[in-house]
Amino acid sequence: MAQTFRPPATQRIYDVCILGSQLGGIVAGALLARRGFRVLHVAHDDRGPTYTDGGYALPWGPAVVPSPRFMPAAEAALAELGLSTDVARVLEPSDPDLQLLLPKHRVDVWRDPAVLRTELRREWPGEADALEAGFATLSSLYDFAGFFLKAAPPLPPEGFGERHSVKKALKLASTAPNAPREPVGVGRPFADLADHELVRSLGIVHRFLTYLDGPPSPLSQVRLLGGALRGTHRLAHGQGMLGELIRRRIAESRGELRGGPGEPAPASAIELDGGRVAAIRLADSSDVHVARAFVMAIDAEEVRRLLPEGERDARSARALGGIRPRRRLFTLNLIVKQAALPPALGENVLALRDPAGGDGLDNAVFLQVLPARRDAKKGSPETVPDERVVCASAYLPAEVATREELAQASARIREAVADAIPFFERHLVGESAPVLSVPGGLAAGVRQLSHPLYELDLDSTLGVTGLNVRGPWKNLFFAGREVLPGLGIEGDFYAGIQAAGHVIAALGRKEVLK
Repeated sequence: MAQTFRPPATQRIYDVCILGSQLGGIVAGALLARRGFRVLHVAHDDRGPTYTDGGYALPWGPAVVPSPRFMPAAEAALAELGLSTDVARVLEPSDPDLQLLLPKHRVDVWRDPAVLRTELRREWPGEADALEAGFATLSSLYDFAGFFLKAAPPLPPEGFGERHSVKKALKLASTAPNAPREPVGVGRPFADLADHELVRSLGIVHRFLTYLDGPPSPLSQVRLLGGALRGTHRLAHGQGMLGELIRRRIAESRGELRGGPGEPAPASAIELDGGRVAAIRLADSSDVHVARAFVMAIDAEEVRRLLPEGERDARSARALGGIRPRRRLFTLNLIVKQAALPPALGENVLALRDPAGGDGLDNAVFLQVLPARRDAKKGSPETVPDERVVCASAYLPAEVATREELAQASARIREAVADAIPFFERHLVGESAPVLSVPGGLAAGVRQLSHPLYELDLDSTLGVTGLNVRGPWKNLFFAGREVLPGLGIEGDFYAGIQAAGHVIAALGRKEVLK
């Protein structure tokens, strides 16, 4: 029998290897490549910006993105990479920024204070002044929290020196002119209105912007809700589109890419040598990929899975078990005719049965309305002029994994959409749940429930931090969403910048590419 020739394994050597496609890792890789390091990016889990079903290119879930110019880390990273204009071009402003559909109210939340005032006076005339003052306080707290983050304190801090740096940044923000009386991370904008139905509803909106479960901290609420109130944007192809824009900078700066959007290059093992990571192996290659430093842009539980069996429960890996998903976002895409949508329906909508009923599936569903796009096989998807995609999402417990449970979740989401968009079924063209539609069966689909809410067994500074950027091995660093889960997409950029800084400190500075 003829033997298939297999070339001998070789070592491929880099300065830095980025494993995974979470946004923070891609940011770190692009910055390091820009600064002259030889970078390898391995798209271990890259599912692509959209998936295809029934001839349509459909989103994995909603992507609500605040303006990068109001997020210091995002603004700095995109400016260094020369991507500020490119990113601004693909972000589509939402109209209005947020819409809340409550049992007795419909309120459009706008970045324009005058329009917002009109909405508040129409829906809650007796409480409009107090609510407006709360929004003004939110805006002020947001600005001063931005001063704190612009000082680039180490988050989460490790050791006395880093904790002192955090305190110094907090003090700096609190001593700025016109600073609020309560320090950053303490002040809540609607402290005297906590039981008001609008304030409760905004708290549920916050849950769809964060990666952290449990009671939200003041800093998390201020940065995520305040950012949304400065203007929300949609990404027609999801957050993966933003990651791919940044990822291209790695190749353009003489870095190397393995895998790509929708075509992952899964790693099969992480090899250790004493107190260091020595190499990674890929499932489709016999080559050993060696680097002086490694940046993880995958979840901690996935890192543990790739470790040698004897190391998964070792003391050095124990911290990786301190963060884990508690809930995951489940999405149902409904393709409808344009005629199905009420003229007053917004583009980012939270539909609530009861503002006091919490953020579970039976009460809260987030809707994002997007143009319908036909899959073009090659090239960009083609927009269908008279059709829209209603991307409807809600949170499920992380352990939900059977087809029956997911089908029941689809039915309950459909009921919530019917409450928000009466008679939409008459105009329904098709529906698709990515978890039930992607190739590879149910197990592969469950892995696509990629917007998690984490629970922590770790110290959490200011209620927003998770895993430390420095990993349990000397040359391993984290840049995924588990570093600053309480800051959402802003935390992704922040973690990426921090990881790049730690790698530079470990390896030595190089000349920035011209």
